[in-house]
Amino acid sequence: MKPICEFITSEVLPSVRALIAKKMIEDHGITQSKAAELLNTSQPAISHYKRDLRGIKNSVLKEHPELIKMIDSVSKRIMSGEVSPKQTTSEFCSICRYMREHGLVPNNG
Repeated sequence: MKPICEFITSEVLPSVRALIAKKMIEDHGITQSKAAELLNTSQPAISHYKRDLRGIKNSVLKEHPELIKMIDSVSKRIMSGEVSPKQTTSEFCSICRYMREHGLVPNNG
C-alpha cells in the first residue's frame, strides 16, 4: 500500500490545484501561465489540470460543499495577493487535512 503522503501527492494535490486553477482562470480571466506562476507549478501542469488528466476525479471533491468553499476561498485569496505562491503549500495542506479528518482519502493510500 502507498503511504498517505504519496497518495495525496499523486492524486489529491493535482485535483485540488486543478479546481483552484480552473476557478482562477474562469472567474478572473487569467492565463494558464499566470495560474501556474500563482500556484507555483508549470503551465503544462495547468493544461493537464484543465483537461482532468491528473489527479482523482474532481467529482469526488465537488460532492463536498465545504471543500468547494475552501477551494473558492483559496482561489480568491491567491488572486487578491493575500496568499503568495510560496504560501500555497500551507493552503493545500489545510485542504488535505480536512479531507483526511472527514474520511475523504484512505488512511493508508
